[in-house]
Amino acid sequence: MRIETYREVPFVDREEEIEFFVDWFNEVPQSILWVYGPKSSGKTTVISYVVDNYLLKEEKKFWVKFFNLRRILITSYENFLDTFFVELEGGKSEISGKIGISVFGLKAEVWEKIKKKKLNLFKVFIEELERIVGKGRRCVIIVDEIQKLRDVYIENGNGERELLKELLNLFVSITKELHLSHVMILTSNTVFIERIYNDARMKETSEFKKVDHLPRFKVEEWLKIEKFSSEEIELIWEYLEGSIFRLLKVLRAKKKGYDLKKFLEREAWLAYTEIDDFLAVFNDEEVEFFTKVAKEIVKSGYYSVRGLKEDKRKFLQKWAEKEILFYDPLELKVTGNSRVYEKGLEILLRGNK
Repeated sequence: MRIETYREVPFVDREEEIEFFVDWFNEVPQSILWVYGPKSSGKTTVISYVVDNYLLKEEKKFWVKFFNLRRILITSYENFLDTFFVELEGGKSEISGKIGISVFGLKAEVWEKIKKKKLNLFKVFIEELERIVGKGRRCVIIVDEIQKLRDVYIENGNGERELLKELLNLFVSITKELHLSHVMILTSNTVFIERIYNDARMKETSEFKKVDHLPRFKVEEWLKIEKFSSEEIELIWEYLEGSIFRLLKVLRAKKKGYDLKKFLEREAWLAYTEIDDFLAVFNDEEVEFFTKVAKEIVKSGYYSVRGLKEDKRKFLQKWAEKEILFYDPLELKVTGNSRVYEKGLEILLRGNK
């Protein structure tokens, strides 16, 4: 097993995902790649690792822009412009890519015309990509949590246009139609993924890659390296399975000398309190349905949404957006967002007996 330190924390054996993404970046751009998975499954980390250790080390080959919108508040088109674009200074022709919030640089006169809506931003953007590709470089655009742009609109004198829709249309153009740039979009919001997956045009121009929690054999190998006993590993898997975020918490707890059993039971209890708190929002009929779903997840590991009516799907999607359940629109299954939430469901069901 390969374990590295990346950004001061363990980076555990993601060879399959790394190989997939490196191969994808080296192909001719032909579609948008949607990277999805449960919260804290490592999507952003593994992509950042690939960018840092593969793409940016070949700067003459790749031109990379990575936009992480996770902690950015974008409420207007002007705000969007200020986040994604800057005015170039000193005659520069571009700004180097970097992890975090990257930017596109535009010359002063072009920037002013775009802000005043005298120039079409997306037309200028395509021309800039054509210039970069003309120099023999491959363009890569990565956007993390793009759904945060859902409620932003562009006013153009003829009414409003939805910014996100316009941006996705641009991404279709520069990938499938013009082959100018790779576009990768990361999200843990699978309700948003479902809308994309069920949109005929977007589905036709998209690929989907799930980044999941670690499988059992990797967790066992990792925890053995960290000097956990077989009994302790079994207990940790029972409560946490392959959630990297949760496993890192266990490692910190071990270093502090915490009682492992009590620590894991506390994590499950905290997950239960989240479930119980959100459940109070719903009526008796909805609570009864959620209890049915919880029983099936605890029994079988998942709840199938095949053939489920729209109102019931939307109900489960609310739990997915709360990041308590994980709703997979490609596999048509609902599970706990991580194993600890399934343990929380077990506590809920014990209390209902």
